[in-house]
Amino acid sequence: MPGVEFQAGPRQMIVVYSPPDTGAEIDALAVYGAIASDAAERSASGWSIVSTAVLSTRHAQAFMGREGSGYETKMSVAVVYSKVIPGSGLAGRG
Repeated sequence: MPGVEFQAGPRQMIVVYSPPDTGAEIDALAVYGAIASDAAERSASGWSIVSTAVLSTRHAQAFMGREGSGYETKMSVAVVYSKVIPGSGLAGRG
């Protein structure tokens, strides 16, 4: 699951991951597994996760007119990454 990158200042970026809407309940383990795999690859070049946020973007239709029924079928996950300053082990700017 590729992410869309947005530069957010020196040594910072936001990556938005948006798995496809299959019309079925979201498989959170698959989504976060893909994000973790991508984060592991990014860590090789000094990037580490600072924070994450989830945005539900589609809810399944209500069943027989009952509000609140159904499940999320589409979501996006925003991940903020920071690049480690070489030799320091610390993330930062500059």
